[in-house]
Amino acid sequence: MDQLGITREFITVTVDKSHIITIGERLYAESIEFIREIVNNAYDADATLVEITVSEDEIEIRDNGAGMGRVGLRQYFNIGSQQKLYSPKSPIYFRDRIGQFGIGKFASLSACERFEVLTKQGEFVGRVVFDKVEWEKTGTEWSLPLEILPANYGKQDGTTVMLTCLNRRYDLNDIEARIIEGTPLKVPNFGVRLNNHTVTPRSLTGHKVPFLEGTEFGPVHGEIIILPQTLGLQTKWASR
Repeated sequence: MDQLGITREFITVTVDKSHIITIGERLYAESIEFIREIVNNAYDADATLVEITVSEDEIEIRDNGAGMGRVGLRQYFNIGSQQKLYSPKSPIYFRDRIGQFGIGKFASLSACERFEVLTKQGEFVGRVVFDKVEWEKTGTEWSLPLEILPANYGKQDGTTVMLTCLNRRYDLNDIEARIIEGTPLKVPNFGVRLNNHTVTPRSLTGHKVPFLEGTEFGPVHGEIIILPQTLGLQTKWASR
């Protein structure tokens, strides 16, 4: 109680775990955004190659980036972390870090029952298993099991994310389109492979129409590219 006779207490702000999954589902359910987010996290970690393998029951996303130590793993599961604001450049290639939100890993639980992260950084090798059923059993507890593996587990630094027990099938064309649209494929020393196929930036050729429009925020200018109706990814995947 202060001099004015006012008593001050504190209210703890909590978020139910189910809301995190629900929010993630609404953000990501209509697209493959959580895969894009994982790929961009690999880019932020100075990976030169991200390999995505998609089957009927699982998705594996493996990179050869810097990996994570204990602190990095804790940061990885910190929703909405501001760490990339304090460290905006990657240490090796000085890339502008582009990972966002951090909720994609929780959103992935709308697509699968199990989310596993295996990472190696130097002598540290850790695995976090995010089992949706087991996580929901713990009520309000937020902790996830972390396994520390032998230092000789795995040959090189990097991170592998596994989504298993998928509850829907993913079209390779949709995944490739999302990667092309949302990842920096044109930068040096970075590439993505999807089921042993190298994903390349889309080169758009067609009739270009320049435009200039005035808006309440000022002029907007650019160009519209009119593409042939046959342009797309469907024939490419169908021919394999």
